[in-house]
Order: sequence, then structure tokens, then C-alpha cells
Amino acid sequence: MLLRWLYENQGVARFDASYRLFVVLVDQRNYFDSWKLKRAKALMEAKICDYLSSCGDTPGKHVEFEWDGATYSPTADLLVIRNA
Repeated sequence: MLLRWLYENQGVARFDASYRLFVVLVDQRNYFDSWKLKRAKALMEAKICDYLSSCGDTPGKHVEFEWDGATYSPTADLLVIRNA
């Protein structure tokens, strides 16, 4: 599961087991330019608002992952934003 992978592969200096909403950006015309979509504020704002409006009272999924010998169980979700 990608959520688990994202938690387990974060850098040591950035380790945190907090609840998260991961946002993955995908430029379907050029995957190597996907990072540039973070400048598309209107697109990101619309997609995040749509997600928050539709997730209901219990957003996210239970994720269990291991880090440095300990097991963590936060709630997280993944939002993939793609350009047309």
C-alpha cells in the first residue's frame, strides 16, 4: 500500500507518525514535470476542497507501519491530483 510506503520511507530527520493527507501530483503529459503542478493553485484548491467535501465524518484509512523497531497506527489518506 502506498500510504504505508510513504510513511516507512520518509527521511530520518523528517520522521513523524502524525495523521496525514498525502497529495501526489501527476502531470499526465510529462511525468517528469509533475512537481510543477504545485504551482497550479486553482487546480489543487479545487481537488482538495472536493476531497474534503466528500470524505464524510471519518476521513482517511487506518495505516499500520514499522519504523525503527516500533509499530505505528495513524490515520492517513492519499489524494492524487492529475492535470487533464
